[in-house]
Amino acid sequence: MQSLPSSGSRAAALGGWGALGAFVGIAYALSWSWTFPVAAVGDVIEKGKAWPTNLPAVFGPAVAAFVVTAWLCGRGGVDDLGERSVRWRMPARWWIATLAPIWFLVVALVVAAVAGTVPKLSDFGRYSGLPTIGVAPVLVLAILGGLGEEVGWRGFALPFLQGKYSALTAALLVTPIWALWHLPFFFTVTTYRSFPAAGYIGFVFGLACGSIILTWLYNRTGGSILACAIWHGTYNIETGTVGANSTIQAVTTTLVIVQAVMLVALELRARRAGLRSVLGPRPT
Repeated sequence: MQSLPSSGSRAAALGGWGALGAFVGIAYALSWSWTFPVAAVGDVIEKGKAWPTNLPAVFGPAVAAFVVTAWLCGRGGVDDLGERSVRWRMPARWWIATLAPIWFLVVALVVAAVAGTVPKLSDFGRYSGLPTIGVAPVLVLAILGGLGEEVGWRGFALPFLQGKYSALTAALLVTPIWALWHLPFFFTVTTYRSFPAAGYIGFVFGLACGSIILTWLYNRTGGSILACAIWHGTYNIETGTVGANSTIQAVTTTLVIVQAVMLVALELRARRAGLRSVLGPRPT
């Protein structure tokens, strides 16, 4: 029995660009209706403090994806999107890839030890908009927050765009949608507010690298949104809890950039050789 195409691909076939526009509009409206009022009253979201929080806002993309999928694809599309959101069965090598931020952290800790800047374990439990409740609970909440985003970005927008473009082009086109969604955070979240002017360019570049890696991960795990959420949430914990200028963030981010550049290089080489896409969906 042939499996259903992903809801994003079905939306591309049924609704054209209007489906993507509806998804983006609803995602922004839901998330921004929480975050911009926080900015308007001058509240600041800090690490280790439960209020104010941006946590509800991160589920806007997921709700938007389910709403548009239900509108265009009905129950079958909703079931497909839900199944991909919890898809955990995959070969061990892809679990290793999913947990790549953990391996990057190991390298970063070695570098930090040499530099004498190793953070305390408790530092990883201080996350923007969440109380200081310990590393494990904060990690779970960060992964849930990653799922709130990834159901939209990789679960809906990426398959939609891959229905029209190559995987690399689709990954790059997701980037500005993903980046602009973060706009209110630059007014409300301390870690974003501390960015220097050049940091905005670096932020978008970093998202592009993350989008390339998550496109590869999503496609190679057979469409596991859960894998993307685990990668996303784990990365956020490492880079968003221990300080904007920490050795941990610098090393982890550098390794993400290196991985993204390597994937692009392999993808372009495969194109020149007429081989199967490195980033694209695996054959069925």
